[in-house]
Amino acid sequence: MKKITISSLLLLLLISTNLNLAYDSQESGIKNIIILIGDGMGMSHVQITKLVYGHLNMEEFPIIGFELTESLSGEVTDSAAAGTAIATGVKTYNRMISVTNITGKVTNLTTLLEIAQVLGKSTGLVTTTRITHATPAVFASHVPDRDMEEEIARQLIAHRVNVLLGGGRKKFDENTLKMAKEQGYNIVFTKEELEKAEGEFILGLFADSHIPYVLDRKPEDVGLLEMTKKAISILEKNPNGFFLMIEGGRIDHAAHENDIASVVAETKEFDDVVGYVLEYAKKRGDTLVIVLADHETGGLGLGLTYGDAINEDVIRNINASVSKIASEIRATNDIKRVIKKYTGFELTEDEINYIEEAINLADEYALQNAIADIINKRVGVGFVSHKHTGAPVSLLAYGPGAENFAGFLHHVDTAKLIAKLMLFGKKDIPVTILGISGVKGDITGDFKVDEQDAYVTLMMLLGERVDTELERKVDMNNNGIIELGDVLLILQES
Repeated sequence: MKKITISSLLLLLLISTNLNLAYDSQESGIKNIIILIGDGMGMSHVQITKLVYGHLNMEEFPIIGFELTESLSGEVTDSAAAGTAIATGVKTYNRMISVTNITGKVTNLTTLLEIAQVLGKSTGLVTTTRITHATPAVFASHVPDRDMEEEIARQLIAHRVNVLLGGGRKKFDENTLKMAKEQGYNIVFTKEELEKAEGEFILGLFADSHIPYVLDRKPEDVGLLEMTKKAISILEKNPNGFFLMIEGGRIDHAAHENDIASVVAETKEFDDVVGYVLEYAKKRGDTLVIVLADHETGGLGLGLTYGDAINEDVIRNINASVSKIASEIRATNDIKRVIKKYTGFELTEDEINYIEEAINLADEYALQNAIADIINKRVGVGFVSHKHTGAPVSLLAYGPGAENFAGFLHHVDTAKLIAKLMLFGKKDIPVTILGISGVKGDITGDFKVDEQDAYVTLMMLLGERVDTELERKVDMNNNGIIELGDVLLILQES
């Protein structure tokens, strides 16, 4: 795989020239964009968290919509394809990170974060997963497979994202860390170092892999709210504003494990961050906040039979993830004591036998699945599977331009609307289609290239494979697909 493609060079040239592209944040009222992604967070995940903790910050949003999530691979997306759709406005296949191969070759797709850089904004990515995991990766890297995390790490640094905070220390080799230092990054590994961190570029790697589940954290572990506060404090110093993606990434992992207590704890942490960001936006008045999920995980259902009540007290009493409970049972072989220690309830003989049978199975996940199954029955919830589903997810919006996001959308629609607000603000762009001229970049047929051409390209053609004369007019980088890079190049010509 080539490290830098022609389209990448064009994008880097745009970023390095720091073009304003006739964008006026004062006119539009939009200076900052904050996208919060609850990975795997379905509406039932939110509802069970509300039942346990009461009123949520997510309930305070004035604009509510629904997101469809399917990818080119089918009705059930993964985080790579879903994230790519959110970050670029273009559908791709599962496992792909902001690239597509629908043109017959692997082609990079320009992202919202890269648009923000062109506009002179500071940028940040914050997550409780590895910073090289699919969701953060899609905003500032381009690879054909999400498992290429060492290459993703290198690209995150090469893309000069100002703030990178999460786990994933093991994915940054010596050469990548050296490159980060040479690029001016302040590299931190602990909570104490994060609190003291200053400078324009911060790389925080707080775990070898993912940051521990909320229920399993020690006092020295870094949480999502702490990382968010630090990221905003660094990014808001830029007079041009900032673009920030914040991911509650381990909601998805907990749902994969059918671990209802961790689902609730991770969703509650995410909601705390949503609340902090919402208050920040209310005070400023110039910050667009989008809250959504990339997909639903687990097919969570609340209530096992008609009329069943949810036992929230069981969830409140659990103080460890099912994976930690399973590990300790394997280490001590003391099933009753460990379950009592972390859940507060006494096992029945049938439940003990069920766990013992799971211990003897070859499946490495059988034990934690059995523990989760017992807990879920006591709570009164059930999961359809340990995988993603194709269910729609919620979308919340606040701030200037938020009214655009009501109703049923797909991730690609949401990305287009965010790009529209970033590039054109809230103003209406009147468009008159006169025909087809011979001018590259002119889709309206008036023999000149202006913001009308860029607007039509963004809102009507984004994601199209170039196979007509009309589309060839606005395929500015000649890569065979209409994507955000073409919109930027048209605006550069206008």
